[in-house]
Amino acid sequence: MNNKKVVAFVEPSFYGVGFVRAASDLGHKIISIVSSKNNPKEYGYEGLYDDIIIADVRDEESIFNAIKNSKYYGKLHALIPAADYVSAITAKVAERLGLKGIPYEAEVKSRNKDLAREAYKENGVPSAKFKKVKNYVEAKKAVEEIGYPVILKPTNCESSQNVFFINNNLELQNAVECMSNFKESYMGFKVRKEFLIEEYLQGQEFSIEVFLHNGEKVFSSVTEKIVSKLPYFVETAHIVPTSVYLDKQNDIIDVAIMAVKALGIMNGPSHVEVKLSKTGPRLIEVNGRPGGDNISSDLLINALGIDLFKATINYYLDDAISLKPSQHKAAAVAYLIAKKDGILSKVNGLDDLKNNKNVIRYNMDLKSGDAIRKAQNSDERLGYIIVKADSPKEAKKMALDSINKLEIVYMKN
Repeated sequence: MNNKKVVAFVEPSFYGVGFVRAASDLGHKIISIVSSKNNPKEYGYEGLYDDIIIADVRDEESIFNAIKNSKYYGKLHALIPAADYVSAITAKVAERLGLKGIPYEAEVKSRNKDLAREAYKENGVPSAKFKKVKNYVEAKKAVEEIGYPVILKPTNCESSQNVFFINNNLELQNAVECMSNFKESYMGFKVRKEFLIEEYLQGQEFSIEVFLHNGEKVFSSVTEKIVSKLPYFVETAHIVPTSVYLDKQNDIIDVAIMAVKALGIMNGPSHVEVKLSKTGPRLIEVNGRPGGDNISSDLLINALGIDLFKATINYYLDDAISLKPSQHKAAAVAYLIAKKDGILSKVNGLDDLKNNKNVIRYNMDLKSGDAIRKAQNSDERLGYIIVKADSPKEAKKMALDSINKLEIVYMKN
């Protein structure tokens, strides 16, 4: 019996390449709907797709018409967003094509942090105090209500782009000026003029992978996160499952599920970020997809034997879903970041990784002469190491020890 189906992905990139690899493993016919024919080469999935369709992925009509004018019109079994920026647009097109997916309204809320915060507030989800503002005058007034320190962030971006930690009015004024000049993000998507002032939440940060069926939890996993020192928010390590606050896991998961439902997501995967504050777990944000940053593509697979990308594809296709762990190990990823600006000469210690039996894989996409700087967002990390161990504490130690043994050598002036 041939179970091969036609699955289309919109703009596979970053975490979304995991979808392409999973669909290839499942044996489906893969159609890549992209803004540029160079997309597969740029994001590393050449040879894993069957056909390509060019469209303006920022525009619903362009995607719909590109499908309508292709030989796949009426023959797609699933249309899946493979980048955060296209999630709402893809959901709308999928609805027009009569295909299954996350509801459009839920994706809009997920993609716009102000709408999400309003939904959390309306549904009693523990979250941060916030105000949507457009300029310094409004921002200053918001801070008078919330109190320093605060976070200033765009309403519709990712990867900690232009996220500011602010202690006083001068920092606020400078940050607002930077934000006013931030017009365009990845793939030409426009940055909204409104931005958020939020209460700064103190506490250990976690991400939670949740998979729901008709509003009921069928899978959850809590990832421990290590983040760079303020004023930046660069994620430098993830550990699955968490090695800390084990007694709070159920509370953390409960808040995550409350938030997912508040956005209107009752089925499928969600990646949720939460901080454990003194008053309990409080919501940061929700994305209606498997977690990126090697969490779903590597850590869950190596720790629990769970492939969320395959499960998500099966959900879109109405195929059987298995989310029962096949093992109970631990895995961690640690990221290499520069501690100062300069020109890279080399990274010492890479050869030792090849002989480290605990290292599952590593990636250091660097070359001599690269300009590097102290990381201010996730895009400025220099590489990563993934390890597997019997326990979360062991995995955490192995990952951090391995990354700390690497030495960044700078060219002399």
